[in-house]
Amino acid sequence: MIKQDSSFIVLYSTNITQTHDFYQSIGLDIKEYEDDKVVVEIGSLELHFILYSTEPFQEYKYIATPDNYGHGVIFYVETNDIVTDSQLIEQQGGTIKAPIFENQWGCKECLFEDPNGYNFALYQ
Repeated sequence: MIKQDSSFIVLYSTNITQTHDFYQSIGLDIKEYEDDKVVVEIGSLELHFILYSTEPFQEYKYIATPDNYGHGVIFYVETNDIVTDSQLIEQQGGTIKAPIFENQWGCKECLFEDPNGYNFALYQ
C-alpha cells in the first residue's frame, strides 16, 4: 500500500543558494538547507531540490542533467492574491511566461518559471 503521508518531489538545481533565496523571498517555508540540498514546503507538499552535480546514483543522472529540467511538468499553486504574488515572483527572479489571464472555467492563472527553469502556475 502506498503511504499517503511520505511522498515528495525531487527536482535538480544548478545553484542551491539561488534556489533557496528565491523560494524564501517569495514567502515559502524552507524545511532544510544544506550545501547540496534545499527542501521547500508548499502546503503539505515538499520539493527537494538537489544540486545536480552531487547526484550519487548513475540511474538518476539522466534526470539530473539541466537540459532535462521541467519538460512537460507544471506545478499548480493556489494563491489568495495572484496580482501581488506574480509581481513578487518576477521581482525575485522568476520569469513570467504568461501574465495573468482568466481560464475557461473562470479561474485566474499566471504561468512562470523558477530560476531553475521549472514551470509553475499560480491560480486564484
